[in-house]
Amino acid sequence: MSLSNTYAWVLGALAVLIVARLVNLLSSQHGRLPLPPGPKPLPLIGNIHQLPKSYLWLYFYYMSKIYGPIMHFSMAGQSVVMLSSQQIAHDLLDRRGARYSDRPRMVMAGELVTKGMHMLLRPYDERYKLHRRMAAPLLNPQSAKAYRSLQDIESRQLLVDVLGEWDKHGEKGIDFHHHHKRATASTMYCLIYGYRLKTGREKELMDANKVQAEFIKSGQVGTYLVDSFPWLNNLPSFLTPWKANAEELYELEKSLHLGNLTKGLNNEGWNFSKHMEASSEARDMSVEELAYHLGILADAGLDTSSVALDWFIVAWVTTGSHWVTKAQSLIDKVVGRDRLPNFDDRPKLAYIDAIVYEVLRWRPVAAGGVSHYTKTEDEYQGYRIPANSVILPNFFAITRDETLFGKDTDSFIPERWLTDPAEADGKTSQMDTNGTNVTVIRGDLPQTGFGFGRRLCTGRHIARNQLFIQMARMLWCFDVESGVATKTGAKHLVNDMDSIEGFVNPPKPFRAVFRPRGQWVRDVIAKCSDTHGIDHVNIRDQVKEARSSST
Repeated sequence: MSLSNTYAWVLGALAVLIVARLVNLLSSQHGRLPLPPGPKPLPLIGNIHQLPKSYLWLYFYYMSKIYGPIMHFSMAGQSVVMLSSQQIAHDLLDRRGARYSDRPRMVMAGELVTKGMHMLLRPYDERYKLHRRMAAPLLNPQSAKAYRSLQDIESRQLLVDVLGEWDKHGEKGIDFHHHHKRATASTMYCLIYGYRLKTGREKELMDANKVQAEFIKSGQVGTYLVDSFPWLNNLPSFLTPWKANAEELYELEKSLHLGNLTKGLNNEGWNFSKHMEASSEARDMSVEELAYHLGILADAGLDTSSVALDWFIVAWVTTGSHWVTKAQSLIDKVVGRDRLPNFDDRPKLAYIDAIVYEVLRWRPVAAGGVSHYTKTEDEYQGYRIPANSVILPNFFAITRDETLFGKDTDSFIPERWLTDPAEADGKTSQMDTNGTNVTVIRGDLPQTGFGFGRRLCTGRHIARNQLFIQMARMLWCFDVESGVATKTGAKHLVNDMDSIEGFVNPPKPFRAVFRPRGQWVRDVIAKCSDTHGIDHVNIRDQVKEARSSST
C-alpha cells in the first residue's frame, strides 16, 4: 500500500470514529430532560456577567418572576439551581435529603480558613453526623426550655443597659445593635463556656466579631476567585496571596476557640464544653476539632439572633404603627405594669410569637440562603438537575411565596401567622407538647430562616425562645423611633431594605431612640438592678438538673 493510500485510510478511519462519537453523543443527549429555565449563558463564563455586585438575593428574586420558581444558572461552568418556592425546597431538600444534604466545595472559607472544621461547611458524611449527634441532646426543645432562666437574666440586663444609655444620649439615640449582640453573646458564652460578658467589648467577643466578619466575607459567593477555580490554589505562593490571609485568620480563630474551650473546662459549674468533652462522640476528636465545634456553635447563635433583633427594630421604626400598638395593648392586658413579661405569660402572648416569625420571614437573617450540593443527577418537574450542582434556596424569595403568605408579602403583618387573629387580643391558648410553640401559630406556614432537611439549624429552639422574651420585654418597656442622623442633625430616615452584604444580612447601622413608656417602666427596671452579681454557676447547675429530669 502506498504512503498516500495509507494516509487516506487513516484519515478515513478517524472520520468514521469521529462520526460514531458524535452519533453516540447526540443519541445519549436525545430525549434528555431540559435544564430548568434561566437567562441565556455565554460560553465559558456562563451567567457571571449578569450578576449584580450587591443584593444578589434580590436579583434572583426578580429573576424568579421571569423564569419561575426553579431556575438554572451557569457560573463559569458550575451549575447552580435556584429554588424560590417553599414547596420545591421542601420536595428536594427535605424529602430527598439523602441526595441534597452536601455542601459545595469552598476552598477559602472551608479548606484554608477553617481547615474543614466548620460545621456549616462540612460535607454530609459520617463525621458530620457524629458532630450532630454530639450536639443534639443540648439543643432539643426540652433542653432549650431549661435555658430560659439564663435568657431571662440576659434580657433583664439588656433593659438595664438600654435604659442607662438612653439616659445618657436621649434623642440622639443609642447603638441598639451593641446591646443586642452583648446580650445574645453573653447567653451563648455562659451556656457554652461558663462565663458571661459584661460590657460587650471583651477581647474574646472582639476576636469573635473579627472571625465572623471575615467568615461572612470569605463565605460569600464571588469574593475569592479560587472558589470558582480551585486549581488556582496549586499555583506558587507568590501568586496565591489569599493563602497567607487565610492562615492568619485560621490562627486567630484557633486561638480563640482553644482558649474558650480551656476556660469552659476550667470554669465552675455545668456547661456545654464539659458535657461535650465527656460525650462518647468526642472520644476520637482532637482538642482542636472539639474546640471548633463549640466555637462555631457560639458564633452561629450570636449572629443569627442579634441580626433578627436588629431587623425587629427596623420593622418597629418603619412599619410599626399598627402591630406595635396592638402588641403593647395585649402585653399591658396580660402582664400589667408592675412586672416584666416572662415565659409563663407566653400562652397568652401568641401575638408576640407571631411577631418573631414575621421578623424572620420579612427579613431573613441569611437572605440568599445557604448552599446545598448534589453529587448525582436528578429529575424534578420535568427538568434535569445535573450532578455536582449547587442548590441554593433563596430565603428572600421563599418567604415571599404568595401561595403561602398571600399577596402582601412585602408588608409586616404578624396576623398572617395566627390561626385565629382574635387570639391576638389575649385569649388563652395552650402550648404544644414540646413547650416551644403556641397552638394558635399556624402549622401550615414554614417557620422560615432555619434551613431545610438534614441541614436544619439545630439551635432554632433556643433562638426562638431568646427572640420571644427580648421582643416582649422591649415592647413592654419602650416606644422606639429613629435617632438623629450624625451629619444632618435631623431624624435618620431608615430604609428597610438597606443591609450589609455577606453570608448573613444585618441592617445598615443607625441609632434609635428608646423612650420609656412611663415611670412604671423605670420603677420595674430599677428592681432588676445589675444582674452581673447573680450566681450563674448555680443557675447552670440547675439547668443541668432540669435537663436530666426532662430526659
